[in-house]
Amino acid sequence: MLRDFWLLETYFGPTDAAQTVEEVIKRYGAERFRNALQAGHITLRSVFLRPDGGRTLCALSEKGREAAHTRNPPPHPEDQPV
Repeated sequence: MLRDFWLLETYFGPTDAAQTVEEVIKRYGAERFRNALQAGHITLRSVFLRPDGGRTLCALSEKGREAAHTRNPPPHPEDQPV
């Protein structure tokens, strides 16, 4: 899950990589979501899109970014095809 968030951030940037709580729970399950939240790997932000309510979005925290990067380090430049 952290790797997926990290890859999305890499391609689209942190703002566009945010996902709704509902999407994250549907994709990864409530337990993984809860564990990542309790570990401080993801943060929640409420976004108000209209007067009658909004959505809660999930994004990687700095701690989550570090964990994703540590588990999936970027490839070494010498390992890249020419």
